[in-house]
Amino acid sequence: MSTQIAAQPTVEVPRTAGRILSRMISDRRRSIAGWSIGTVLLMALMVGAYPSIRETGDAMDEYVQSLPEGMREAFGLAGDSIASPAGYLTSQLYSNMYPIVLLILGLGMAAWSIAGTESDGTLEMTLGNPVSRTRVAVERFVGLALIVAFVTAVSTAALALLSPPTGLDEGLPWWGIWSAGLQSFAFVMVLCGLAFAVGAATGSRGLAITVGSAAAVVGFLIQALAPIADFMEDIRIASPWYWLLRDNPVRVEPNLLNFWLPMGLCAVFVAIGVLALSRRDLKF
Repeated sequence: MSTQIAAQPTVEVPRTAGRILSRMISDRRRSIAGWSIGTVLLMALMVGAYPSIRETGDAMDEYVQSLPEGMREAFGLAGDSIASPAGYLTSQLYSNMYPIVLLILGLGMAAWSIAGTESDGTLEMTLGNPVSRTRVAVERFVGLALIVAFVTAVSTAALALLSPPTGLDEGLPWWGIWSAGLQSFAFVMVLCGLAFAVGAATGSRGLAITVGSAAAVVGFLIQALAPIADFMEDIRIASPWYWLLRDNPVRVEPNLLNFWLPMGLCAVFVAIGVLALSRRDLKF
């Protein structure tokens, strides 16, 4: 009679500082490569489409001016011409597509880091080793941040390298594309920190993703509707989208509003999540 042994899930065995972090990144090598390639292809498509937009600049600008003010501001079209590099990059990349792609990556890992592994039982086996909950939580969030930072850096480098042949960098400061990449990273991190905190505090992966996604959607609606709704104008400063898009991200350096504020809030959310995890009963 044969005996079947069920396959056991992969578990980190932390022996030295950073073991959990390195294992997390190592296990996601293929995923990191896939996300990097995908975002590089996105940048290539955006660069390739720019000459067509530039050639029809007057017609595009007329169409943009016909849109409601709220829509123009929501998509970064209130300032520079869409045919200019600054207007094109902000309206077609940094005000929507690129942050959303990075958010999908970050929120998924934020929800998995504690809540996901708690629900599938691997967190219990990890904590069965001589390692604290705090260390597991911190190293996993640092791993999340490093993965998102790597994908952001690779895609930003690709955009910086591909832009000159099509003139997509004309009129921009040399650091403009890199500054926009940093601001996009900070935008994603504050929402990932929120999702991480919810997952660590509740043990619910679904709730973590829901709260992080809802914060992004509500913030976008506030940013879009503020120009036509006075009461939203008063709370607009609470939206991460406003922090990212108040000034054109390719024209301004990282500052208190677009970088340090979201990164500081991210650190607060992570600290709250770690504290909540250390005090609650885990669902094993």
